Amino acid sequence: MPSRTPAIALLASVLASCGSTDTPRPVPCLSDTECRGDRICHEGRCEFISAVEERLAEERAAREADQRVGTGDSGGDRPSNGGGTTPLARVSELPMFMGGPRRTGRTERAGPTAEPQVLWSYRTRARIFASPVVGGDGTIYVGSQDRTFSAVGPDGSLRWRYTGNDKFYSTAAVGADGTIYVGCDDRTLVALAPTGQLRWRRRVGQAIDSSPVLDSAGNVYVGSDGLYSFAADGELRWHVATPGHVRSSPVLHPDGFVAIGTAEGKVLAVGMDGQPRWEAPAGASIDGGLSIADDGTIYVGNDLGHVLALGADGTEKWRFETGGDVRATPAVGRDGTIVVGSYDRNLYALAPDGTERWRAETVGRIRASARIDPDGRIYVGSQDDFLYCFAPGGQLLWRYNLGQDVDSTVAVGHDGTLYVGSDDGALYALR
Repeated sequence: MPSRTPAIALLASVLASCGSTDTPRPVPCLSDTECRGDRICHEGRCEFISAVEERLAEERAAREADQRVGTGDSGGDRPSNGGGTTPLARVSELPMFMGGPRRTGRTERAGPTAEPQVLWSYRTRARIFASPVVGGDGTIYVGSQDRTFSAVGPDGSLRWRYTGNDKFYSTAAVGADGTIYVGCDDRTLVALAPTGQLRWRRRVGQAIDSSPVLDSAGNVYVGSDGLYSFAADGELRWHVATPGHVRSSPVLHPDGFVAIGTAEGKVLAVGMDGQPRWEAPAGASIDGGLSIADDGTIYVGNDLGHVLALGADGTEKWRFETGGDVRATPAVGRDGTIVVGSYDRNLYALAPDGTERWRAETVGRIRASARIDPDGRIYVGSQDDFLYCFAPGGQLLWRYNLGQDVDSTVAVGHDGTLYVGSDDGALYALR
């Protein structure tokens, strides 16, 4: 009978060689749905929620310690470019589109006075039309047309990423408890925890291109096939239908109603209880958002190239004509100046009575909305690939070439860093 020793030895050798091969590296995750059990997708890896929360808490404590050392004030924020400090508790700006529920575009943080440099860029796989927002801990939130919504650290590193079933045009809003609300073209409004896991998802009738706004009670308002209101826990409070798709972002009026523009060329005002109050004709489709001045005047642009001023009762005060579609949300300066771009390639500054104060020309159409810092400097992107900074009087202070169209609206970080998306698929940090 032949001996089995050589065969056994050969088998052992093969098994040993198999054991010595490198273990295949895990495939990076893109969303929580790819992870099992209590794991979530964090920075491209499936990790237990408890471990992620513990590490984030440690990082947050380290940042706060660094902040106290840097400012000499246990309750202070990092210094702005202007040289002072701006404690977060005193900042009226909120992490949502155009800086708050009135969408004035004002920021409490001073941006660069001279041409900045790119600190870093975080790249997605498709253009970024949505505007970034900055959370209380400095995290930057932004959606992309590659179907992802990302949380990026102030150093440019990915903290986590949520994957939807369609593009993200919507700009997020962050609640007082850190919950992030954002709409997706897959017809859903989602609420995400600060660590990225899904808290709830609600399906609506059409895609959500509109940017949600939050009231002081945490209720969410967003446009789709009309105007929706959801409670903070995701319960539908009410829905006011419109004939067409709503791209305009809602605004909260101090008189206690929500206003939004429609594809039918109307401004619709709805009470906080969901009861319609009034409609005002705008004359053409409204694709941009509305803003509200300190005196309660409502400003909005339309596809005829008009900028309108409406009273709190919907009465038209005046109308200013530009040479192209106005799809940006008008910004309102601290002195009442209305700043808005047009497809005629000009940025306009209008007095509260509707007269033109100045205009500044760019080479491309202006789809992005303007942001205005405490010193009156204006930051706005153009489809000529440049991000611009203008003085309060309209003089060009600087411009920076980002390589492709800049339709995203700027967000200003706690330290004065500018964050903006581009059609090249990147989120840029400039300072």
